[in-house]
Amino acid sequence: MGMKSKAVLLMLWALCLLLLLSGCRTRTGGSDQGRILPDAAEGVTDDARQGESASQDSADAAALEGDEDIDTGDGGEPGSQTRENPDAPRKEYDESAPAEIIPGTDRLLHGEGDGDGLSAANEEAAQSASQLNERAEETAVQTIEAQEAEQMGVSDDAEAADSAMTYFTVLLQDRMGSLFECQRLNVYWETAQDHVTIHKTSLEHTMILNAGLYDVSARLLPENLLVDDGWVARKNPGVIVKLVDGSVLGGGVDSTSAARAVEEGLRSREGWAAIDAVKNNRVLLLSEELLEAPHLQTAAMVMIARTASPALLSDVDLDEALQMLMEEAAGTFPTGIYYYRKEERA
Repeated sequence: MGMKSKAVLLMLWALCLLLLLSGCRTRTGGSDQGRILPDAAEGVTDDARQGESASQDSADAAALEGDEDIDTGDGGEPGSQTRENPDAPRKEYDESAPAEIIPGTDRLLHGEGDGDGLSAANEEAAQSASQLNERAEETAVQTIEAQEAEQMGVSDDAEAADSAMTYFTVLLQDRMGSLFECQRLNVYWETAQDHVTIHKTSLEHTMILNAGLYDVSARLLPENLLVDDGWVARKNPGVIVKLVDGSVLGGGVDSTSAARAVEEGLRSREGWAAIDAVKNNRVLLLSEELLEAPHLQTAAMVMIARTASPALLSDVDLDEALQMLMEEAAGTFPTGIYYYRKEERA
């Protein structure tokens, strides 16, 4: 035998020896076909796949270190489920397990359209959810105490109010409170000083709200109450209220000529002809005297509300309302002209 042949045989013998020493052996505990593969198991997360892979690596390592095979199944039969390991860091996957309830996502039943079906925490749900009862009526009825009910609305068969103030306050709440938000008009209130409006902390602002309307100047800062015609035109108020001094309207006034001139001057301002309030004759002039006492303020609120929604208060006579309030509070009758609106006093 030549030297080359001996070298080849020596290399083949060394290779065989290396293969024998490598520790390769056949696993007897079931093949991959008998295991539930993570990718085939519905709902198994990436973390579960990583956990199973780590568990398998540990089993392979134990097989290499020891001299016994690791049995991963009950009997090693194909299709058998893996044996539960109490020391495992996570639960084994089980197709027959019940659905998991995740803490913090339980909620009370909401009514139709509330929250788009999103879950809510218990505390939040308890505050906003309503329980449904299959025996409940279709319409809910609120029960209130009789004393409170006297201030909630006006009824045709109700007893006469104990005061004119109560009557007109409840009347405003009832009539103007029936409006939808989109039906409530915006009011531009101008003080006796031209182009100066009001702040949200003012009495006038509160009167507008109590009349069931909105104030267009509610977001102005106290130092920005001087506005121009363009600002008012852009706000496009549905009602314009202009306060005037005692020389125009008030207890000693018996003519509307001065008030008419002021009202025409408002209409002629640049850009105001296109304002809704001007186009629909909802420009109201009020005497400064109407701010001096609560009963006069109530009369002013009725005047503003009737200007904004004449159909809702068509049965209210403004002169009669002012007379009732003044007689009750001061025992006197109005002796002058306290308000002016072109449509009402042509």
